Amino acid sequence: MANSKVSQVIEETQKNIKRKWKFIEGKERLIVYIGLALAFILIVGFIIMIDRGMEERYLLQMKFDSEKSFNSVYMAMNDSSNKALSVMAEEGVSGIGIYSSSGQLYQRLGDAPIKLPLSKLVQGRRSGQDSTLGIYIMDNDTKEIEYFRLSRLNVVLETGSLFQSRNDNPSLSATTEFPEIIYVKFDASEYFNNVIRARILSAIGIFVRFLLLMIILSIYNNNRKYRIQLQKNESLAKLGAAARTLTHEIKNPLSAMTIQSALMRKLLPQEFHQDLDVMDHEITRLTNLTNRVSEFLKNPAGNPSDIELVSFISEIARLFKNDIPVDADIDNVVVSFDQDRARSVFENLIKNATESCDDRDPQVSVEIRVRHKVVTVKVMDRGNGLPKQTKENLFDPFFTTKIHGSGIGLSISKQFVEARDGSLKLYDRDGGGTVAEVSLPTKS
Repeated sequence: MANSKVSQVIEETQKNIKRKWKFIEGKERLIVYIGLALAFILIVGFIIMIDRGMEERYLLQMKFDSEKSFNSVYMAMNDSSNKALSVMAEEGVSGIGIYSSSGQLYQRLGDAPIKLPLSKLVQGRRSGQDSTLGIYIMDNDTKEIEYFRLSRLNVVLETGSLFQSRNDNPSLSATTEFPEIIYVKFDASEYFNNVIRARILSAIGIFVRFLLLMIILSIYNNNRKYRIQLQKNESLAKLGAAARTLTHEIKNPLSAMTIQSALMRKLLPQEFHQDLDVMDHEITRLTNLTNRVSEFLKNPAGNPSDIELVSFISEIARLFKNDIPVDADIDNVVVSFDQDRARSVFENLIKNATESCDDRDPQVSVEIRVRHKVVTVKVMDRGNGLPKQTKENLFDPFFTTKIHGSGIGLSISKQFVEARDGSLKLYDRDGGGTVAEVSLPTKS
């Protein structure tokens, strides 16, 4: 008893694992695409973060070098203009000027402006370019940096360098304390080149990873295509084995039974012929079944020709006893399909729908829609629906839920449709019942 319970638990666990794996297989492509997209986004984000970090490091290094150069030049100015010019050349400073808070020039060297550009100073403050000691304005076109230093310093001004001399303003002395704005212009080509280099490397990194993503997707899609083809080949192998069984184990006895039935029809009185008709009907059905499988294995595509699908399906629907409405959003749609195989597919699907329940009208209907050069045919019913435990086996050869079914119809129908680059799938209908959906490319 205990062993029986353990076996049941193990069997149930295996079924649950199989169902979960089937679900994952069904969503595999979506999961792979989402996973690769998320990985790519994370990698790009990481590259951008590294790029921003490098740019921030270059900026801090530039500010440090600028502050160092400013201090060197400023100290040299207190000694002499010639020494200051020499230090400016060494430090990459193209101009330095000392101004009042109103922008009036006190002293300048190099190409510092005569009038302080206060508008740039205000703009720099508004854009949040303040550093600890001053404001940096970076010019991407000239690759120069203008640095505004705000302070109250005791600067020794050389009388000959003043634009406003003591003759103009007797209150000025050679050594005067002013609330100054110190302006320095630096050559920042190295900083800008480093930033551009970092951005180029980041762009190359993103591009390389994008190519890698495309290669991975290509490999995955190729593998997926090979796996699908392998599954088809396995299905064909199953059908091939079944066909050989049918041919050797069934078809030969059927031939003997056909001969014996014809002989009995001659020897027996007329009253027994009705029973012989039943036997002949079953012999014919089994013979046709073996012929269909053998024919499919030889040439699944058959001899394709142009079929106007709306009238073709409407004609098939009229063969059944129940009134089966055909709703199409287009009057004419042409597909390339072998007529006998197309008839076999749609007759089988409609027949399955009409037999989907015994105790009520299955309310079978057909819907035909065309979207983007693909026609979709839905055979819908309000029957008992798909069996939950065996959904994954519906297209397996010789699998059937019917007492008198052969289990070959859906499997062959699927192969016929896929041989013409189409698809066949079954799923539950909203509100109860089943939908058999066939998608085929239209004839251009």
